[in-house]
Amino acid sequence: MNWKEDASYLRSIRPYILLSVSLFFGAAVLGFAVSARDPTLGAAYVGEVADKLEWILDLSPAKMMLAIFLNNLFASALALLLGVGFGIVPAVVVVLNGAVVGLVVHQAVMAGGATFVLVAIIPHGIIELPTVLVAIGVGFRLGHLMILTLLGRRVDLEGELLAGIRLLRWVALLLFIAAAIEAFITPAIVQPFIQPIVDSQSLSVIE
Repeated sequence: MNWKEDASYLRSIRPYILLSVSLFFGAAVLGFAVSARDPTLGAAYVGEVADKLEWILDLSPAKMMLAIFLNNLFASALALLLGVGFGIVPAVVVVLNGAVVGLVVHQAVMAGGATFVLVAIIPHGIIELPTVLVAIGVGFRLGHLMILTLLGRRVDLEGELLAGIRLLRWVALLLFIAAAIEAFITPAIVQPFIQPIVDSQSLSVIE
């Protein structure tokens, strides 16, 4: 399958990709709203997540890139391949990740402002997020086909599964590029924003 066939396949599953995008942003809005309603709850959760991921910050940029890449690739492949289980896994992955992103974005906006969030997310997120959401969309497609199969409809589930697996090579490539940007470029871009945030937090503690 060449890139033209891959592009044609993606066009054919557009409704499932749109479902993935809708669920993600819906969950993100909900997560943002929950954090806005109770900032202490959002801060506590984000703090727990930060503690669990603290080990990544101690890695060299190259090892950090590899860790980010493997984590995102594993999650994407899991959502895609296990989509055959009626689409349950991709649904859980997209909703949970959307909610977490919403919480984190709200806390980051409160700490550093909207500009800080955009600068921190856009360079790698503009590649990473669409890639992950497409993989989840493929998982939804496979889940739908599995349901149709059980209902006695004749569908090419095996062929679609192979098409999804072949698509993973593009997913891997794009996630590798996004991880490289996140590990090597994003830290340098956000550095000017970090010190003012640290200073403001220090002043609030003193007061």
